[in-house]
Amino acid sequence: MRFFEAVGRVIGGALSPIAGVGSFIRRARLFHPDGVVYCAGVKALAVEGEVGALAQRLAGPALVRLSGGMWRWRGGKGERRPDVLGVAVRFRTSEEVTPAASAGDQDLIFVSARRLLLLPFALFTTKRHDFLDNDYYALARFDVAGFGRAEFRLVPLRAAVVKGNRREKLERAAEAGLALLRLEVRRGGSRARWMAVADMELYEPVDIDQRALRFNPFQTGKGIVPRGLIQATRRAVYTASYIGRALGARERVPRARGAGRGGREQ
Repeated sequence: MRFFEAVGRVIGGALSPIAGVGSFIRRARLFHPDGVVYCAGVKALAVEGEVGALAQRLAGPALVRLSGGMWRWRGGKGERRPDVLGVAVRFRTSEEVTPAASAGDQDLIFVSARRLLLLPFALFTTKRHDFLDNDYYALARFDVAGFGRAEFRLVPLRAAVVKGNRREKLERAAEAGLALLRLEVRRGGSRARWMAVADMELYEPVDIDQRALRFNPFQTGKGIVPRGLIQATRRAVYTASYIGRALGARERVPRARGAGRGGREQ
């Protein structure tokens, strides 16, 4: 194990109780608690060379969750506060819409911030009223089979501006065939050129159990493997968050059914 990844696992272990307790109290993910999930199709753009090989592996069906980072949705009230937005993508091996990942699936997680250190600033620079008006970055680096060390981002192909909250805008864009996101890759280094990999079209929102839907950057069925300190930190934190919200959901069910307690599922 590389030294910095070992350090990252130690840091992740130290932070995991915070993630677990926070998710338990919130009865949801500590960050990105509420989201909307779309089925999508990924079309390869690159056809030759290393990028072409990557594009061919990722082409096909996908499941995409779009969310605010900090606040509960609450009918659109959450988008009135400073926030970052997130896009979690599962590149699927089958058309089946299910919260469970298959062995060949690949998860990538993006946020509307260029770097981890810029997240506090992104709270104020993110255009939080429209999912399709921000670029999204995977924040850390990956080892990509046949390509090497790489970074990823998603660039929306801007849809027409419409009225409504961000979920309504996204749904209308999808209905019009305009909810398009371009996946780009570059080799490590801020001066490297971004290269188009594939276009992803969001088709329609799907009714899925989001509590059971667990995006995991270590789901690496397409050969994109997280590397480095930041990525290693995620492993324990993500697991703790999942366990915390699962336990929180179990605690909520009796309260929601109890007479006179006013419990309600959100």
